[in-house]
Amino acid sequence: MDYSPRGFLARAVVDKTRNDISLDNCDMSAWYTLSKLPEKYEKRFVNMQNPDEITLKWLEQSKEVSGKLWLQLWHLIAKAFLSVFLTQTDVNGILKRGSMFILSEPQFRHLLVKSGIEKALTDASREIQVLDIGAGDGEVTLRLVNGISSIFPSSPMKIYATESSWIMRSRLAEKQITVLEEINQLRDVEFISCLNVLDRCIDPHQLLYDMYNALAPNGRLLLALVLPYSHYVEKNSSHMPLRPLMEHWPSLACLPIEKEIEKFFEQLEHVGFKILSWTKAPYLCEGDLKQYFYWLNDILVVCSK
Repeated sequence: MDYSPRGFLARAVVDKTRNDISLDNCDMSAWYTLSKLPEKYEKRFVNMQNPDEITLKWLEQSKEVSGKLWLQLWHLIAKAFLSVFLTQTDVNGILKRGSMFILSEPQFRHLLVKSGIEKALTDASREIQVLDIGAGDGEVTLRLVNGISSIFPSSPMKIYATESSWIMRSRLAEKQITVLEEINQLRDVEFISCLNVLDRCIDPHQLLYDMYNALAPNGRLLLALVLPYSHYVEKNSSHMPLRPLMEHWPSLACLPIEKEIEKFFEQLEHVGFKILSWTKAPYLCEGDLKQYFYWLNDILVVCSK
């Protein structure tokens, strides 16, 4: 018979313990694998296989933070108050909670090397411009930049970002990342990333064309998209885009994942991009009073013009 404690705190602690044990026992290798690959793109798939040591360390840190009972209670109360007049992104920025993780530095490096980036950017001494679109607090941006730096150790990096949240912009400035108002402020950018933004922006089609125009002829674009595809715009009243990235949504909310991947990649090719390498990974989010992390299925793809 399951023990059901009385009182909010006691129930929360017991429920969290159960949830965390369940997470500890989940098959993390499933985060990186697909039961069926889209035939057209299967040769370009990069299988990361398992979480590496850096990913596991991030999960342990998330467990430690989510286990701080009084901090999580403060977050719960503050979030309820701040959410009345701020977006969820702004609330997370103010409270410094909800940290995200996708790939470690070595995993980013592996995916990019498979795209042929070493041969594409051959001038080792030249400054490499990196633009991260919708960079959030910049934590994932820095992991990505460190992965690129490990490929080009002699090349200085200039890091730019766009971000709509005012508090996240301040977090980026703290990390010495230059925040731009518009993508078109730059041209011939060697590396552009846009991680989990296409399904959160007002016009994903225009964003794809803006990135295509800003990318250098020999540059690389890294995109991430959560699947199954579902669009949500945080900063408008309807929370709907002008036009969804995937035209089957919302009338046909869910397709087999290999079909959605195929549709996503075909959309990129329609814009003019070439698919060079891709992978599946967990889109991890720091946990709370309920459990020590959350995750969604992410598809990451490296493209060129």
